[in-house]
Amino acid sequence: MNFTEKLEDLFEQNADAFKVSKLFKERIKLYNASLQNRFIENLGKDFLVKHTKAYDSIISDMYKAVLRQLFGIYLPMRSSIPIAVIALGSYGREQLSMHSDIDLMIVFEEVEAYNTKLIIEKLLYLAWDAGLKLGHRVHEVHDIFKAANEDITIRTAMMEARFIVGSNFTYHATEREFNRLRQHDPKAFVLAKVEESQARRRKYPISMQPNMKEGVGALRDSNLLFWIAKTIYSISQLRDLVPSIINEEDYREYRIALELIFRVRSALHISANKQQDQLSLDYIPQLSTMLGFKEQRVFVTKVLTAQAQIDRITQIYVKKFIRPLIYGEENYTELKNSRIQKNIYHKNSTLYASYHCKALSIDTLFELILSQKDEMMKFDPSFIYLVSITDIQRPFNAKTYKMIQNFFMRAHTYPYLELFFNAGVIEYIFSSFKKVMYLPQFDGYHDYSVDRHSIKCVEALENIQDKKIQTLFESLHVEEKLMLKIAVLLHDTGKGRIQDHSEVGAKLISAFA
Repeated sequence: MNFTEKLEDLFEQNADAFKVSKLFKERIKLYNASLQNRFIENLGKDFLVKHTKAYDSIISDMYKAVLRQLFGIYLPMRSSIPIAVIALGSYGREQLSMHSDIDLMIVFEEVEAYNTKLIIEKLLYLAWDAGLKLGHRVHEVHDIFKAANEDITIRTAMMEARFIVGSNFTYHATEREFNRLRQHDPKAFVLAKVEESQARRRKYPISMQPNMKEGVGALRDSNLLFWIAKTIYSISQLRDLVPSIINEEDYREYRIALELIFRVRSALHISANKQQDQLSLDYIPQLSTMLGFKEQRVFVTKVLTAQAQIDRITQIYVKKFIRPLIYGEENYTELKNSRIQKNIYHKNSTLYASYHCKALSIDTLFELILSQKDEMMKFDPSFIYLVSITDIQRPFNAKTYKMIQNFFMRAHTYPYLELFFNAGVIEYIFSSFKKVMYLPQFDGYHDYSVDRHSIKCVEALENIQDKKIQTLFESLHVEEKLMLKIAVLLHDTGKGRIQDHSEVGAKLISAFA
């Protein structure tokens, strides 16, 4: 007999709730045992969608079972019973991972003819007894707006609500409350989410063993991009903003990167058999094999690259989305007064740009950099976007190399190197970087991949703390300082090759110098 027949057989025998929950428990156990094979067949977002739908089916059957138990042969149409079972969070957006909580919201309307609270209570007990790891909320329809408006976490979860089973009438009433909620004080909500994300990024910084859910460029950044887009543009999916708001190529890169993050997180959960979100060293060998990578180093490089792409696109487009919402006419007037050239602005040691600014050539970019005061600079995401679309044509001419030389002779080059990295162009400006982009260094000494480590070394050179070493540095001739800075930036660019990296690096430095 299949599951439905077994369930119906229990009802005919007037079986108690324990036997019904045991049957569901067996079904869930069998399904979970098949997950590794299902993952290999589907991978990525497709696996998450099918996994989500499998639990939709289980929860729908649980709801039907409860109604069957309570109503017997007098079962009314489900749309007539004023209850709607709704998926929230990752479950709502069809991204349910193997060991994630199943976030449900059960919405009801109090109708005298139905004992709705008893139905809800029995559904929850059945789910718990069957072993489901639930995160749940129960609300009357008229209570939704107040509850969500008092808690930003609840409001965020409701943004991705998805109907599973129950009354369409109750869900439509719920949707009206959701829409009302989304339109309520969007500026406060958006700013709170941005502040929340900044705190999260400080807690889970960039690492060679990244957190696939909370880390920089991981799933939470992707979620942030969607939450803000939905709040401002009332979209159902991010794709709706292409190409009017989001560049087609950026969206394609973002989706490819996100697909890998989905795969890695799912593989982590399966491999660890628990909710494991950090890609720690212990799991890298098994995951690289599971995901079809021949080399562990290549696998980690791909993951770090994907996270950097998601980070860049999130930072750029979150700012683009919220700019009209948070800036009034007075802000634009103030910014216009700090214009240094068409569509580019310098205010409080920060460079800004219009998102409509045309791509600069590499020469124009360096001319702009060299025209700025030699100080610690910051860069708005709008300027990072402008740098990301720089027209970089090789080979460079003598004029370009002369400007790069003058650039390295400045006291503060680190902020610009970080800018080039964040904009995704550093390997095109300094071609020696191409072989070491996001190359991991698991040697117990380095904290960063080769590219980030090299840039951080320049930061250390430009901010020497030891007075004796600072005095020694200042005693160098200007060309000696220039040579030292080039050597520091490129000292590890020979890594990832067969020959000793110090020998390859020396050749690369010599050629560049």
